[in-house]
Amino acid sequence: MFRSKVLIIIVVSVMVLLLSGGLVARAADSKPTWQVEWEKTLKAAETEGEVAVYVVDYPKFTVERFQNAYPKIKLSVVDGPSGPDLSSRLMAERRAGKYQADLYIAGQGTHVSVLYPAKALAPMAPAFILPEVKDESKWFKGKHRFIDPESNRSFVFQGHRGLYISYNIHRVKADDIKSWWDLTQSKWKGQIVGYDPSIAGTARNALWFMYKNPSLGPEFMNKLFGQMEITFSRNHRQAVDWLAGKAMLCIACNDAENAKDQGLPVDIVTHTLKEGDYVAGGQGVVSLITPAPHPSAAKIFLNWFLSREGQSLFQELSVKSGQINANSRRMDIPKDMIRPEYRLREDAVYWENGPTVDQETAEATKLFKEILAKRSR
Repeated sequence: MFRSKVLIIIVVSVMVLLLSGGLVARAADSKPTWQVEWEKTLKAAETEGEVAVYVVDYPKFTVERFQNAYPKIKLSVVDGPSGPDLSSRLMAERRAGKYQADLYIAGQGTHVSVLYPAKALAPMAPAFILPEVKDESKWFKGKHRFIDPESNRSFVFQGHRGLYISYNIHRVKADDIKSWWDLTQSKWKGQIVGYDPSIAGTARNALWFMYKNPSLGPEFMNKLFGQMEITFSRNHRQAVDWLAGKAMLCIACNDAENAKDQGLPVDIVTHTLKEGDYVAGGQGVVSLITPAPHPSAAKIFLNWFLSREGQSLFQELSVKSGQINANSRRMDIPKDMIRPEYRLREDAVYWENGPTVDQETAEATKLFKEILAKRSR
């Protein structure tokens, strides 16, 4: 009798263990695939213990918040004054056999013209793990945007309307300008100033837009730059001071917004012109570097940075730092902190450059200089 009871207890115990093991296994199996992958990657990232992010300008304020989100992964931030400076440092390290960067965040130029030709960029799709990052419907126009030649390595997370025409409120009304061609009216001759588009910056974006837009192109550039007697400056503040003084219009006056806030008699044309709008990406492009010293940690950072949490922080912290147009291309996050004139609309027509922008800008700049040379004869 005793042996029978013992046997029954043993059998029941074994069955309980088998059943509980099965339940545990089924519970594990019930986890979605992405969650299993995420937990595995996070564990590996914590073992690696570090992630190195090379970043330019205002995105660094968001980058720094990663440490709070994942305290077990040490964040190493390497920042620089510009994309060319930072990419030069990264490439110098690689030539010395030091592969120290996991991610690179800057404007699109150096991703395309420096890092891509050097085969320093990794395909990004395999690194996307979180469903909210993979889901393209969460992003502007329902798709991820890449600017590298293969469209899979340099991800554009920022996009805002480029507003390039400013005016003196005492001498011009915004409604006077409905098309870029309106700038070629005789009444504006000798009354337009601008930031020199032959050097890197906002003015160069405007130059590209003029050159590539079929409603403008070389014909428009010849008339605007060759006949309207525009005065150019290489100092943003000087251009705005001219506008607040004797000039009527300014092309690519970066400081016009701040000057307006300070009470100077200037404002920006914010309505869409006949030729459409240009979308500027600011410093909002991220790439994964290969070979990465911390590949799992790089994946964790990338997914966090492109998540709702990461991109909400990007907008909030960038605007607080003074970058008022730092609009994320994620459309499922609040936009209250972004001024309406800089937001993107799903139903609007926009012009965006791509991987051949350097060549196209070089062509536009060459034409610009040729026009000025003819004007000075």
